Amino acid sequence: MENARTHMIATLGPASLSPAILKRLVAAGVDLFRVNLSHGDRESHHKAISAAASTGIGVMIDLPGPKIRILDATTSFPVTLPAGDTVFLATDREALPGKRPGLLLPKGLDLSRAAVGSLVLVDDGNVELLVRCNTNGVLEAESLADAVIKDRKGVAFVDEVADFPPLVDDDKLALDELRDAPFACVAASFVRSAACVIELRDYLNRLEKKAQIIAKIESPSGVKNVEEILSHADGIMVARGDLGVCTPLAALPLLQKHLVALAVYHRKKVVVATQMLESMTWNRRPTRAEVTDVANAVLDGADAVMLSAETAVGKFPVETVEVMADIIANAERAIRTGLRRVF
Repeated sequence: MENARTHMIATLGPASLSPAILKRLVAAGVDLFRVNLSHGDRESHHKAISAAASTGIGVMIDLPGPKIRILDATTSFPVTLPAGDTVFLATDREALPGKRPGLLLPKGLDLSRAAVGSLVLVDDGNVELLVRCNTNGVLEAESLADAVIKDRKGVAFVDEVADFPPLVDDDKLALDELRDAPFACVAASFVRSAACVIELRDYLNRLEKKAQIIAKIESPSGVKNVEEILSHADGIMVARGDLGVCTPLAALPLLQKHLVALAVYHRKKVVVATQMLESMTWNRRPTRAEVTDVANAVLDGADAVMLSAETAVGKFPVETVEVMADIIANAERAIRTGLRRVF
């Protein structure tokens, strides 16, 4: 991808960690490798970072952050919920009724804030639960469609129920254990305010680790406080996975444009991520909508576009990068020619 302005980030995983594939990904146009610390163990993280760094390409670690995940269930996983069935959610195991399906969530949540009539979305919105009753923070919710809930799946609330510290212990532990690893960038998950960035910067300084901080905007509070976040971070990521769960889907395209424009205005880096070429996880060719999505991110002024499952676990990691490189090149050619030349 010759002289491209828009960079490409590829997530590493089983599909892309061999030396041969890494070499081909770099040749195809990858500018930065991402290691997602939410998956795998620390040994696998060290190996992935070292393998990526050996190519001469920079490495970004993506901290887990305070993502809400299901810890346990009163029945065995997977939990099967026919449409209309009831499931209970609580942060205290003793509060869950033993004879009904129940999901245990992490302490640190104030579920009393979840309004009756609001949605709880599980597994990136694949499971929709409607809160019918809230009794002292024990939620009784109805499944809106036939659903299967698996272990450790993420949970998102339309209402703000999280009360986590700016930098959670899991993130500190990851940074401690990876302090000597050759990464140059840290993606901070679920950044809600500038305090999250400030504390992360201070922690990196205490570790004597120099790294850029990219704040992932994926919650309503993150959107609300994005300008103050931009004043302290090196850039932001429009993390459309969780952002698209906790905000109306129809508003997501305009919200993305708003966040990109703000970052450009403040002269900070901005990454657009999640499901950019998702269908290429399984197919050799992307959908027309995905091609348009990547091109629009470039036309809007994104500094980088990111691949996730496509290169981490996908069947065609190199082909996906080649396709994205072609889309970027064509969109940037159109920008240079004032949209007069598009082929």
